[in-house]
Amino acid sequence: MPLLSHLNPEMTLLGQPLSSSWLLGLLMFAFVSSITPGPNNILLASLGARFGARRTLPHAAGIWAGMVSLLALSALGVGALAANAPAVVGVLQVAASVALLWTALSMLRPTPMATPGTPAEVEDQPWSFWQGVGFQYLNPKALMMAVTAVAMTPMATIPSAKSVVLMISTFMIISIPSTWLWVMTGAALRQALNSPRRTRTFNITMAVLLVATIPLGLIPAMRAP
Repeated sequence: MPLLSHLNPEMTLLGQPLSSSWLLGLLMFAFVSSITPGPNNILLASLGARFGARRTLPHAAGIWAGMVSLLALSALGVGALAANAPAVVGVLQVAASVALLWTALSMLRPTPMATPGTPAEVEDQPWSFWQGVGFQYLNPKALMMAVTAVAMTPMATIPSAKSVVLMISTFMIISIPSTWLWVMTGAALRQALNSPRRTRTFNITMAVLLVATIPLGLIPAMRAP
């Protein structure tokens, strides 16, 4: 990796060497975890196909903001505290399963046809920025990604703001384009979904894939490896 070979060996993170192996490992983890199917990516592809990339952007931005907040909270130890509270883990598991089921059912709704004079509130609307943020806290894959990314990062017991920003920036540099690729993939399918039958088949497929991620929520939430 030519870029990594130029990494200053004197760079430190809270007094610990900032090795190229840590950076490469975090980048690889961010890519694999961000590009593979999961609740976020399945939903983004579905929204991209239904509304196009431009109208899906606010929700995608909410996902990225939600991930940043999860990474920051995990770096401050909130994830570890919650993982050691069985009641909290149980509530998160149930809430995540219900949220994913509700989202899957919402994918099966037919798209209302907008007609002149139809109030905007009754037309089909893409998910908002804040829905994207909130969805991260009920997304078992996002929770595990955040805790694992923090566990991979060399930090002292009390991380500094600089170390948290560096870890988050490194992770999101890979995560943002990886998740946006799913939006673009869904948007590219819009023209192919030119019949009610094809649209219904696509929606059912996306809903089934989303339901298939529910077992992730049955794994003890936010458990660092």
